Amino acid sequence: MNIRSIRFRLTLWYSLAFFISTAIIFAAFYVITKQTLLSHTDNRITSHGQAIVSIITASQSTMMFNVFNQGVLAQQFSEMPGMLVIITDSSGEIVASSQAGANDNPVIADLVEKSTGIIKPTFVERTVGTSLLRIGVFPAIKNGNTFGLVFMGDPVEAIYRSLNTLLILLVIVYLLFFVPTIIGSYLLARKAMQPISDISSRLKQVSSQDLNQQVEVPKTGDEISELATTFNDLLQRLHSAFERERQFIGDVAHELKTPLATIRSSVEIATSKDRSKEEYKNVLMEMLVDIDRLSGTLTNVLDLAWSAADQSKKIKETFNLSDLVLELKDLASKMAGGKKIKVMGKVEANIVIFGKRDKLFRAILNVIDNAVKYTPAKGKVEVSLGRLKDFALLTIVDTGAGISSDELPRVFDRFYRGSKTEKVLGSGLGLAIAQAIVSAHGGSISIDSEIGKGTTVVIRLPLKTS
Repeated sequence: MNIRSIRFRLTLWYSLAFFISTAIIFAAFYVITKQTLLSHTDNRITSHGQAIVSIITASQSTMMFNVFNQGVLAQQFSEMPGMLVIITDSSGEIVASSQAGANDNPVIADLVEKSTGIIKPTFVERTVGTSLLRIGVFPAIKNGNTFGLVFMGDPVEAIYRSLNTLLILLVIVYLLFFVPTIIGSYLLARKAMQPISDISSRLKQVSSQDLNQQVEVPKTGDEISELATTFNDLLQRLHSAFERERQFIGDVAHELKTPLATIRSSVEIATSKDRSKEEYKNVLMEMLVDIDRLSGTLTNVLDLAWSAADQSKKIKETFNLSDLVLELKDLASKMAGGKKIKVMGKVEANIVIFGKRDKLFRAILNVIDNAVKYTPAKGKVEVSLGRLKDFALLTIVDTGAGISSDELPRVFDRFYRGSKTEKVLGSGLGLAIAQAIVSAHGGSISIDSEIGKGTTVVIRLPLKTS
């Protein structure tokens, strides 16, 4: 398994999560069990210890040295087999003990010495002889004065042996879980990653020649389903983009092929036999027209490539859009002079924007050129420029034949020419180029048209901000 894979990391995370949580649970169980057993022992010690304290406290202090001889404590000791009982007076001297030789035992002597001044029950653990005892120290208090201590010890070796056995069992169970946990974590990780692996396998089968394939979307409604849907949307967009590019390349090839074929034909005819100077001149003039057509097509393609290359982020120069529109308006008047079309409109002064002047000149010219070409003789073309909030608003209105509602959505498609444009010279790239250049400048272009009522084109470009 690749240690960098998500499947490996999921296996590792699942395993670590299980081991850590299991270790916490086992540790908590062990601690709770230990506390429970020791608490039970402490309760037993406290019960006997307080009983002896009560006997001592109820007796006269002068009887402290005689009470054991009276048999009262002897009876208590007999009821506590295996337990250690030691009684000391206020000076720390042992006055009674259930174990012979207590005075000579260094562990007991050390415990008695360290317990001096205790005013509340305290529990410690000491090894006395060969036995590990849990010892409770209980002060005997009367009238606010401590006049003795009671040491009550209970063997806890059996408890710790049980706890050690429990700990060994827990460790064994923990280790027995190791391999099944790794395997289970791996299976869980594989199941979690399987849909992604399926999507990956499916995508490997997709090529640029077959982008119309779809990834199966799991009916789970989870993130995997969302990922598959996103991939399908991406594939669909890529398919549409590739189809447009194929169509565009085909159309460009067709546009280039026609004038090249014409030029070749003209050259072949001109060189097939000797001709007059006038005939050669006519052939060259025809070739010049075709060369201009080739040059125009190549310029159009370069403009589209410039727009598609996200050049707008590199635009840092500013220019006066008002001057540009006035220049184009004068040019429109010259273009429309032969058809006696009236070019009019108001241009607001000193509107400055960021942009490439030559590119926007071409974009706006394409729109104005269409307006003039498709407006009948003695018609009108209105070119107006103003401001609308943070945008420059350029409006071009003509009184041409208009565009049908069926064709209107396709007017920005590359090489698209409407049904009423067959008799007008053009490539079908003008509006596509205009839209691409305007979009590259962060603007927008829209068209509103109706058959018999002309066309209105609105271009919005962001103003220069200070």
